[in-house]
Amino acid sequence: MKAKVKTWLKNIENGNVKCYSEQILKQIKNHTSLNGVPSFMKKSSNGISTYELRNITGISHQTLTSALSNLYDEGLIQSTYQIEIEQSYYSIYEFVRDDKKRLEIITQRKKEKFAQWLKKAYSYEEFLNEATLELIDMEIFVLNKLGEK
Repeated sequence: MKAKVKTWLKNIENGNVKCYSEQILKQIKNHTSLNGVPSFMKKSSNGISTYELRNITGISHQTLTSALSNLYDEGLIQSTYQIEIEQSYYSIYEFVRDDKKRLEIITQRKKEKFAQWLKKAYSYEEFLNEATLELIDMEIFVLNKLGEK
């Protein structure tokens, strides 16, 4: 686990929340159940939506989504489903407690970002030689095949 992740988790446990990522993670953790029952809600719903996070924290949408992406990259949260609120769809996020699941999320996010990076390379196609383009095509093919499993 990276030092910044350990710091975020420690600060949340100590009640010493310092940054947006910690504020958001604290809310998600508080809204994620242990054994299906959120500790403070005592009902069956689990997780918290982007909409609710924005309203509770007062953090702008752009800052919120950036922090959520960082938390996702570190395997600390996962998006479980979407809900409709006021004719818009919002993701529901849950805190990930299991280290094995965190590693799976981190690996998947890296694969997704690598695939995006490969596809972006085509916007610079005129600067790439044929061998490089073939290598990119092969990598994209392999990633697609791995995604089918």
